[in-house]
Amino acid sequence: MNTAHSDWKQQAGRYIRGECSSEEASSWEALMLSNDNALNVYMQVMAEMDQDLPMLENPESFADRVLSDKEIVPYQRRSVPTSSDRPRRWYERPLFHYTVAASLTIVFMFSGAFDRLFPESKNHQVPKSSQSVSYSEQLMEKTTSWLDRLKSY
Repeated sequence: MNTAHSDWKQQAGRYIRGECSSEEASSWEALMLSNDNALNVYMQVMAEMDQDLPMLENPESFADRVLSDKEIVPYQRRSVPTSSDRPRRWYERPLFHYTVAASLTIVFMFSGAFDRLFPESKNHQVPKSSQSVSYSEQLMEKTTSWLDRLKSY
């Protein structure tokens, strides 16, 4: 592993100074993208060579030149390709699903299905003892008993 690190340090140094061929640069870039240790070695070598690297004389003008370059194309988000170019069917639209859900809710409300989940009186007071069963457990018990009654039919 130590020899790999020393080889990587040499490669990173040559890459940073621009002394390697384009094939070597491509392979080094691919290695850094696929191996975190190689990237760490590159970052260490870069930190060590920080004083030896030339400084930008005017960073603002450099940034302006880069931004005004016509050949540099900004990243554009790729759109997700649709499975086909056919129009959506009426039952594939979200409005249809919302309408069905709202209709079923209204039917359940008027049929009293929601009232059957909690058949207690409407004046039911919340018990204040610490041993009381939570509402979620009560709802779960009512739902399972309701489903058990439906299965028996």
